[in-house]
Amino acid sequence: MKIKICGITSEKEADYLNDNKVDFAGFVFYEKSKRNITIDKARLIMDGLNSSIKKVAVMVSPTLDEVLKKEKDGFDIIQIHGELKESILDKTRKEVWCAINLSDEEYEEKIRWLNKLKPNQYAKITGIVIDSKNFGSGETFDWQRNKDKLKEKVFKDKKFILAGGLNSDNVSEAISILHPDIVDVSSGVEAYIDKIGKDKRLIDDFVLAVKQSLRADTR
Repeated sequence: MKIKICGITSEKEADYLNDNKVDFAGFVFYEKSKRNITIDKARLIMDGLNSSIKKVAVMVSPTLDEVLKKEKDGFDIIQIHGELKESILDKTRKEVWCAINLSDEEYEEKIRWLNKLKPNQYAKITGIVIDSKNFGSGETFDWQRNKDKLKEKVFKDKKFILAGGLNSDNVSEAISILHPDIVDVSSGVEAYIDKIGKDKRLIDDFVLAVKQSLRADTR
């Protein structure tokens, strides 16, 4: 089980991630998000991350040029919500995570699209991010109701990244029901309602909860 902390916005948060030895750091490049970050600020934070932490550029319906710029900026993975253009899959040299907001209409549409991709395009997508209906809302979805849907064949050769409203209180339950490869948290490790910023204690608690749930599974 690996951990992604998303929506990183300050240099001190790099220390929080380093201390907890998380696996992925997500940076949001979307002007409508309150966690939107400039590339200059992101570079400063990335410089402070341990080399073992993979850097994920989170984008919404980007153009090919926008993705290629993020490649040059040193990101390891491109996570794409909204429209994922096939030209990006043809040209990018990085791993791509395809994000699906879990409404019935979008899920079925994205699954049909994935199954129609050319083999080289399909192979470029290494992970599927399943988020709640409204990306970035901090809301969960019904894990029990959707567990059979999320075990479909499409995930057999892709990483299953679970997002949407996770926190230290509910992540163990989510893991026990859905068994994702990666858990992805953002608002669940933020202590503030009126401003952004990760809280070290909440990150510590989240990572501990994940580790405890894994130990429980091995008993």
